[in-house]
Amino acid sequence: MRSEVKSVIADFGVGLLWLAMMSATLIESDVYRYAALLLMGFTFFIRKADSRAVRGDWLAILCVAWGVLALSRFLFGLVVVGERGASEWLYAFAIFFPAMGVALHMSWGLVKPVFLAFFCSALILFIFSTPYSAIHAGVQISPLLHHNSIHGAVGCGFIFIGAFYWALHQWEIGSSLRSKLFILSIAVIVMGLATFNIYGAKSKGVWLALLPALCIMAAATLLYFRRKTVLAAALGGVILLTWGVYEVRDNVAHFGGATLNSVVTITGRLDSGVPLQRIMQDAIVSSETPISLDERLQLWSNALDVISAAPLFGNGNQWLTVWRTTPYANSVTYTLMHNGYLEILVRYGFVGLAILAAIVVSAIYRVFQASSAGVISRSAFACYLTFAVYFAFTILSNSNNRLAIGESYSLLFAATCFACSIRMRSRKSERNDAALPTGTSPNAIPARMQG
Repeated sequence: MRSEVKSVIADFGVGLLWLAMMSATLIESDVYRYAALLLMGFTFFIRKADSRAVRGDWLAILCVAWGVLALSRFLFGLVVVGERGASEWLYAFAIFFPAMGVALHMSWGLVKPVFLAFFCSALILFIFSTPYSAIHAGVQISPLLHHNSIHGAVGCGFIFIGAFYWALHQWEIGSSLRSKLFILSIAVIVMGLATFNIYGAKSKGVWLALLPALCIMAAATLLYFRRKTVLAAALGGVILLTWGVYEVRDNVAHFGGATLNSVVTITGRLDSGVPLQRIMQDAIVSSETPISLDERLQLWSNALDVISAAPLFGNGNQWLTVWRTTPYANSVTYTLMHNGYLEILVRYGFVGLAILAAIVVSAIYRVFQASSAGVISRSAFACYLTFAVYFAFTILSNSNNRLAIGESYSLLFAATCFACSIRMRSRKSERNDAALPTGTSPNAIPARMQG
């Protein structure tokens, strides 16, 4: 009886830690970092998890090797060169990717209640934090408990996508009618309030990122769920969204029209034979370029100069030293480049970007394999893919990979990949054991690792 009570308390604590990992979408804070460390500590030191589940995995080795490289370059630049850079050590988080996968695998049974608690929390927070009158009046706001309107909009986008697939998952797994209606009611309200807050945040980058995300969501619905009720609900949502956009079209044009016109003008000159740097310089000095885009163009122009100094392997911590010599270093006083890809290129070059792209693509493929094998639902994979595409578009105009929401997302993204890999190998071992008349497979994952 005492051991059962301890188990329940431990599960409750672990569930809270996973909620803390997801909380960056709701509250802009660094609590997820401490939650990640506690999850890994509990998994390996309290539950005595066996690291053999990921020890021989080539992708785990690549992630750890990349993390060690990033940490080594940071320390070299700090100790030898005397340049600390800016947020360099964050790229060493990859060291923890496999361990986070083991932690998720060990707490796999808590996923369902954690999601329920998360979306209920999101619902309550949306209801009480949304400034309805201000948004209705067209005023720009910072959603939820975020310090910045863009960060809050990105978080709302994640919640919107997650709520959609959370509800869709219930139909796929055949939940009871009562469960479906209960979860659907929460998801619909959360999605509606998230959309309302995204509109209020006036983040054009998030508006852009949601377009491909919505296309994938529609394709997943049509591909996986041909039931009339689901399709009718999806069609109704599209109609409501279209009507809402039409109603606020003047406000959208007010905040995004000038930026769109400038982007179209810049894009139209790309095939004219004029060098990219010259096009960007002309746009920067143009009075028709909005201030937000003008500052981004200055940052991106500076970044291109830094990249040209070391295009293959990047500048490490010294990118900041080179940055101080760029043309617009004194015009914009911050170094957050508002483009996640440039953030990587100035530090690690095209080789580093290729390695990180290989990790992301491999992770998506593994989760797809897990979906095909029945380890997770198809809607869960569609959600994973949609999150990846959405985040990839958000970092086109913002450095979200340097923010709390991007760091926590990368840890959860990797945890899902490695947890699925462990569970797939566990299933294969179980099938091999069942096929053997006697004995056990030496490569089988120990029972305590199977969760």
